[in-house]
Amino acid sequence: MERHHTTLQDVDMDMRQITTTLKRLVLGFPIPVLFNDQLLERSCALDCGLTFVETEIGAIYLHGMDQPNGAQYEFDIYLQGLPIYSSHSYTSHRHIIHLDSSRFHARLPDRDKLVDEADVIKLVKAVLAQTIEQRLIQMKATQSAEDFVGFYEILRHWELLKLLNDVPVVPPEALREIIAYPVCDTEVFGSFEQRPEKAMTRADIAARGIVSIDDDIKQDGAGRYLFAWGRDYLLYHGTLDNGHWIHTLIRHLNDEELVIETVNETHQAQFQGDWCWIDVRFCEAYQIRLGRDVVEIRDHACYQGQENADDIIVPKGDCSAQVLQQMASFRSEYEEFQESTFESDSDAFVAFVVANTASDPANAMQRLLPDFCGCPALYGKTFVVELDQQGKPASVMAYPAAKSVQAQTLVADIGS
Repeated sequence: MERHHTTLQDVDMDMRQITTTLKRLVLGFPIPVLFNDQLLERSCALDCGLTFVETEIGAIYLHGMDQPNGAQYEFDIYLQGLPIYSSHSYTSHRHIIHLDSSRFHARLPDRDKLVDEADVIKLVKAVLAQTIEQRLIQMKATQSAEDFVGFYEILRHWELLKLLNDVPVVPPEALREIIAYPVCDTEVFGSFEQRPEKAMTRADIAARGIVSIDDDIKQDGAGRYLFAWGRDYLLYHGTLDNGHWIHTLIRHLNDEELVIETVNETHQAQFQGDWCWIDVRFCEAYQIRLGRDVVEIRDHACYQGQENADDIIVPKGDCSAQVLQQMASFRSEYEEFQESTFESDSDAFVAFVVANTASDPANAMQRLLPDFCGCPALYGKTFVVELDQQGKPASVMAYPAAKSVQAQTLVADIGS
């Protein structure tokens, strides 16, 4: 092989910069290049061992198409072996495109930019998408359905989800399961949804049931989400092509009237916290009705939302403050989570629920009292506590020593 030698003189660049630049320039070069007797890597060249596909714009190598979701969306373009365009460079794994030099040209004298670059890049993306589609169609004919849906992300990126329309399984990315109590802000309180662990068949989805819900919990309440959670429905993530068979199975809960009815409601009271003020209804349980279906809930409170009754229903089995996570995100105008206010309102709500559900006043007082373990001077003592009309301590008096008992006792005289 004939060798051509180039000697650099009086170049205002240090050796590391020269080396880095040369390594980048020769990655797609058509002939071997030595620098200081060291052979430089040509990992993107047409003769580097990669499999290129001939297209109308030149040769294309598709990276990562041999494994589910291994494919990349970015690409590098070479013209006459020199790099001339690179899309977003956040990844080193990229498609490689060598343009046909008889059709495309570089700007002189530096040849560092394509002539009519915007038009060329638009054409390149279109041909790249067509080439990827052809490859995916070939893969669809040879792979199992479970393996093929693993390419969901690249199908979505290149707007090729229509290729899944007749595939008998659904990728997990298109589905969600409700795994915890629904809340209004998943960034603050944690997500209550997760993807299924694997793709699901049509039979599995039909047997379990799948629904769509468009509610904003803080505005519309959590009724539909609690209904779906109670029935263990799947949630549709809203990403598949309109012609996909899954749409014949989806039940759109927002198309059905939501009715929530209490069971053995006892009374109503207003909670007044630092952040949350709201009417609360106490009951044995409540029923969520959508269409002809009813779900009865006994152990989780429900916020009905500003667009509905704008109140909270607390059944007998829930003595927590978790329902506040449905009605408020506790974020400031600067989107900062107000943790201390959240904790204060949560503690106050728990006390509020206890006070409204305890079997008798003494039981309520016992459940609401704090722990006095850090105050040894109070151990073994007896006190008389009087509360005013607002529930605030009006007076606390030590009980006569002669009347004290071994175990700490509380006598409460609640003002009427």
